[in-house]
Amino acid sequence: MKDLDTEIILRLKSSPGYVTRDELGKACGVGSCDVLQAVETLRSRGYRIDEIPGEGYRLVAAPDLIDACEIKTALADSGPTREVHVFTSVTSTNDVGARLAKQGADHGTVVVAEEQTEGRGRLGRRWESPPGLGLWFSLVLRPDLDARASSAVSLVCALGVAVALRKRYGIKADVKWPNDVVVGPRKICGILTEADFTDGRASLIILGFGLNVLHVLNDFPPELRGKATSIRLETNRRVGRAKLLAEILGAVEEKYAIFSSEGFVNLRRELLALSPLIGKVTRVVTGGGEVEGTALGIDDTGALVLRTESGQLRSVIAGDIVRVG
Repeated sequence: MKDLDTEIILRLKSSPGYVTRDELGKACGVGSCDVLQAVETLRSRGYRIDEIPGEGYRLVAAPDLIDACEIKTALADSGPTREVHVFTSVTSTNDVGARLAKQGADHGTVVVAEEQTEGRGRLGRRWESPPGLGLWFSLVLRPDLDARASSAVSLVCALGVAVALRKRYGIKADVKWPNDVVVGPRKICGILTEADFTDGRASLIILGFGLNVLHVLNDFPPELRGKATSIRLETNRRVGRAKLLAEILGAVEEKYAIFSSEGFVNLRRELLALSPLIGKVTRVVTGGGEVEGTALGIDDTGALVLRTESGQLRSVIAGDIVRVG
């Protein structure tokens, strides 16, 4: 059941004109005094709500907030009903997702936060997640996949992010194996995949997304300014993050649904068309050492296929790319 603040914002957003206090109260099942108090609370949080005596309320503008009201209203018409948990600050959304999963959270549960104090990327690297700038969220999946095939999930979801950025914002986003979305040489989104395996199968996957949205150059640490970019830097636009979350989730869920029903093979061609590695000499650090070769493609499990200098074909399931070209 939606809370009163969310119900009121949904009603105001869907109305082309003014809505009286009594109409809002009747629609939400509360009294006019409750509506008045809720409107004042919404105004204190940055919602611009106009009022004309006798005519009622009209929503003029909504703040760019990562809060329950704004996120849930943005997601209300964006697809399937989801369990959504919204926080001001967490250590990491993957931490919260893992805890909720242990408590029985359903497939498709979303965790989103304004700030991560201990955000992390691959190989334990820190992921800077300050408030007011990015979109930091996790998606809980409950698949039944062979352990090898599960490595393709982050690629599939990265494809969803890249497609959304291309279609919605005209950003020439590519998917860099194994889990990054890039614009040219600069990363715009990283995806951290954490999974539980039982008898050689993935029964739980938590995907953590870190998408740079409103950053300008000086918002990045000095060491990242040549390696990172954002939607704002690429488009010179300020994008509403709640709406963006709905768009990204919709695209990710669409690609994942194809993967679940048809397998990875039917998405591979689309991924290869957006890969900046194909045909380039690529060096990958793996658990067993470094591998270098020309990137030929991605196999059905999501592994990167390299041809080494000796002509040997190597499939790399997981690794960290340290050089391209």
